[in-house]
Amino acid sequence: MKAPSLFVHRALPVIVFAVILTGCSDPEKPATAPPATTPTQPSTPSPTPSPTPSATPAVDPDCVAGPGRTVQKLAAIQVPAVAVPPVTYTDKSGQQQTAVEGFTIPAQSIDAGCVVRYDAPGGCLGAIKISAAVVPPVTIPESTVAGSGKSFAAVTVPGVTAPAVSSPLVCQVENAGVLPTVTRKGVVRRGVARNGTARPGGRVKADGDRPEFRVESVKLPAVRLPDVDVDPVRLESRKLPGENVDVFTGDDKVSYVAPGDVLFDTDQATIRPDAAKALHAIAAKIKAAHPNARLRVEGHTDDRGDAAYGMRLSERRAAAVAAWLIRTEHFSKALITTKGFGETAPAVPNTSDANRQKNRRVVITVSTR
Repeated sequence: MKAPSLFVHRALPVIVFAVILTGCSDPEKPATAPPATTPTQPSTPSPTPSPTPSATPAVDPDCVAGPGRTVQKLAAIQVPAVAVPPVTYTDKSGQQQTAVEGFTIPAQSIDAGCVVRYDAPGGCLGAIKISAAVVPPVTIPESTVAGSGKSFAAVTVPGVTAPAVSSPLVCQVENAGVLPTVTRKGVVRRGVARNGTARPGGRVKADGDRPEFRVESVKLPAVRLPDVDVDPVRLESRKLPGENVDVFTGDDKVSYVAPGDVLFDTDQATIRPDAAKALHAIAAKIKAAHPNARLRVEGHTDDRGDAAYGMRLSERRAAAVAAWLIRTEHFSKALITTKGFGETAPAVPNTSDANRQKNRRVVITVSTR
């Protein structure tokens, strides 16, 4: 009689791919159709994160592109499927039999989250958020020897979460007539790892025409989400020589802040003739340093009167300055967008007439990125 033969197959290896950064951002609005939205901010900054169990990955809605923020996606970690073939043997009659069924551990595409940079008015550094990311759990299923009470128990590795972290918006606030340099703190989302594991194998004794055989161990390596960090950024200020215009530099932007009372009469959106000197000085600086850069023109008002009226006035003033730059200084219309903030983004608290005057302003921001 021909001796039975046994075929034992090993599990395929797991390969873990590295994380890379890809950028994407919201499309800009044209200068002729300014939006009237308020900058969105993230929740209160999270404390230093630590790994926590997690069963179900959650999609952070902030990672979906939308108004008021720029989203930089982190590439997913791809964990291939693991195929464990069956253990088979040939019985005394020459028929192939299955001693232990095979199985496949499904592939996992692990969303590593995103970095969100929130919009901010000129003179401020926008908030930063690194979203949470989850490495989901994984299970090596139970295997049972056919016709036998022997089994190899399932092994589950719990998932882990890297909690979201954020750094809030910071703005320069005048103190005793001085605009100090401010810094938005850096932020780090600490890496976490789902532990590796193994389901032990073992030898199975012969039984009838089934020969003795061995079930091999099934091993899964650890899967790690690496650290993600955003560096701190400084916002510095100075005066435009010879003009009542503040200049703010930081986070790959330069913002020129012109007082609204210099550019417009009260409750008006028509540029005063004597405002041309300040606007021309700003335009000259932009052309010299960043001739092909994108510009955003912002309008701001104080808190007096109806908020909706203030929003409309700020939009009209931003549009008026943008039109002046296009018509008089020959900037490309395609490179200019406008935004009205109304009273929603004061430079200083609206606690006095002097402060309200500072809050009535137009800001021209140049993106140097």
